[in-house]
Amino acid sequence: MSLTLFLIGFVVMMAIGIPLSFAMLTSTILFFVVQDLPLFLVVQQFFIGIDNFTLLAIPFFMLAGDLMVVSGTADKMMNFSNALVGRTRGGMGYVTIVSSMLFGGCSGSAISEIAGLGKMQVKMMEKNGFTRAFSTALAVASSIKGAIIPPSIPMVLVGAITGTSIGGLLVGGAIPGTLVSVAMAIVVFCSSRRMTPVRDRRISIGEFLKVTASSLPFLAMPIIILGGILSGVFTPTEASAVAVGYGFLLLLIRQGRAIHWLTILFLMIRSAVLSAVVLLLSGASAVFSWVLASERVPDLIASFIFSFTDNRYLILLIINVFLLLWGMVMDMLPAILIVVPMLMPLVVDLGVDPIHFGVVVVFNLVIGLITPPYGAALFTGAIVTGMPIGQIVGAMWPLLLSAVATLLLITYVPETVLYLPRLFGLD
Repeated sequence: MSLTLFLIGFVVMMAIGIPLSFAMLTSTILFFVVQDLPLFLVVQQFFIGIDNFTLLAIPFFMLAGDLMVVSGTADKMMNFSNALVGRTRGGMGYVTIVSSMLFGGCSGSAISEIAGLGKMQVKMMEKNGFTRAFSTALAVASSIKGAIIPPSIPMVLVGAITGTSIGGLLVGGAIPGTLVSVAMAIVVFCSSRRMTPVRDRRISIGEFLKVTASSLPFLAMPIIILGGILSGVFTPTEASAVAVGYGFLLLLIRQGRAIHWLTILFLMIRSAVLSAVVLLLSGASAVFSWVLASERVPDLIASFIFSFTDNRYLILLIINVFLLLWGMVMDMLPAILIVVPMLMPLVVDLGVDPIHFGVVVVFNLVIGLITPPYGAALFTGAIVTGMPIGQIVGAMWPLLLSAVATLLLITYVPETVLYLPRLFGLD
């Protein structure tokens, strides 16, 4: 009875618009009062949820991503991608995919990627002959790689709440991020046959080398982060601090004495506020998860699923469908905090590697960022490009199908995720 009251209270508070963290805390306190449990346990579990050294990586990666945007990384990524693949038929579509992948290796966030590159990508694709609707849809869909390839803020969060190797999760997202890029490139290839886009002018080898040389300092961010983690020079948390230092260096090189201290202050305050939101969610979800665990909800879920089937592949399919639907109605970070602690024990019992499952969860939920009704990246793309959401969604369905096809591939072929972590001893 108390568990039912707890869940109903949580759902009702979410439905009436109470912020998620407060909905979790309020419903938990209600459960404690009904069960006559000491309320100091709420405070204790809350601080256990935020007393995690690895969570420090989140504000650092957020700040590093903002610094890369301000330092002009978006322009450099677009110029380099254009020099690399812009000459091919439908080249600006490939430029959008490659630049999103490169920028995602700096920002770690899908929202930052579409906000930083979206308008520029759409403008260049339109000039290349693509429709505005398809151009915007591709820019939005390509942004999901920002949360998949390293450094990925959602991967850090999954590792922090489950104790899974964060280095393994970060590296494990590299191949899936590349695979979804290839899948979307296939969509661009097919679309370019129908749209007859024009080709960009051919650039000389000298021009290509010049663009590459000017872009190298900005392209080095993901190399420094991954190289440091894989070589053991620093931990993923320390890598986030290194990323901030390198971001400041690039900003100094780009703007020199023109840097205004108010810009730096604004970026630091923004990162602090966003991090406070994440920490509040982390603490609230720790208390929420404690109640679920004490009431054996994960066991009930496992029993419910196993009552239908004990086939590992079918169970993974059920979980994928659930996560895709869950990601459509809830932001990715709170969705991770609520769902992962419940599902991780189930999949581990099935013999699924935690790193593999962590990457699959993030991939599932990041698709939700580009789908209605929530779709934070979708709404951001609509704002920065001025396109109606309905038209974007109408043009996006082949890109969504390519993302779902990639999801099924990494779900049922674990080596697509685990090969690199095992290669570098991070599993």
